[in-house]
Amino acid sequence: MAPSHQSSQDVDPTTLGGIILAVIIGLPLFFYTVGGFLIVQPRTQVVVLRWGKYIRTITEDGVAYAFPLGRTIFRVTSSVVSLDLPKMMVLEANGSPIEVSGVCSFRVAEAHKAVLGYSDFNQHVAHLATAVMKNVCAQYPYESPDPHKPCLRKETDVISRHLIHELQELVRPAGMEVLQMRINDLTYAPEIAQSMLLRQQAIAMVDARRTIVEGAVDTVSSAILKMHETGMAPDEGTMEQMASNLMLVLCSGERVQTVLPLTIGMEAPHG
Repeated sequence: MAPSHQSSQDVDPTTLGGIILAVIIGLPLFFYTVGGFLIVQPRTQVVVLRWGKYIRTITEDGVAYAFPLGRTIFRVTSSVVSLDLPKMMVLEANGSPIEVSGVCSFRVAEAHKAVLGYSDFNQHVAHLATAVMKNVCAQYPYESPDPHKPCLRKETDVISRHLIHELQELVRPAGMEVLQMRINDLTYAPEIAQSMLLRQQAIAMVDARRTIVEGAVDTVSSAILKMHETGMAPDEGTMEQMASNLMLVLCSGERVQTVLPLTIGMEAPHG
């Protein structure tokens, strides 16, 4: 009888073992490598570290890849954050205590600086914004009689730019960008609010009186000039008395009755 030959379909056990070993090792490695793909959402930055060392920051949204071996990622939103600054006591430029609160808007511009340098960068910005609000408000008066001089009561772009500039210089090392910072609420401190209200009323009364006197002077001057032009001007003493009476009537807050003597010359009829 002829010896039987091994079928061509039989596989060498060594080869089969190599295939199985390759599958056992290759499949986890394949899925591990595929796991390096990550999705970056809009307005999100992904900071990539490998073995604790900073590698890069992914800022474009969509699908990105970073080999997962030794990789650590931090996702940081780039959306605008609005921060309410609590009410605080400040001494304004004239030394009067005031209570002021504010609002600040910022966003993360360089995520790796914020993540690697600070444990809580939002809290860091909040503390610095409070300090900046106190420092800037101390350099301006609560109110100013000069309309061209910046004051806290009429917050101008000068004060807003000053707040933004000073805070931006402090938070730049943290990779932050300050978009807006403004005063939200402003009042005198309770212990001096009543006295400052009386002061404001007194200033308003003085300003009103000054306006009345200026208007009265213009009115009297116009009246005297008009009388000279029409030939109705009386003698100097009467003119002074008339001017005095007109000033009294125009400047007084009470109803005033005055008498103006007029001398009318009448020529005797010829008989």
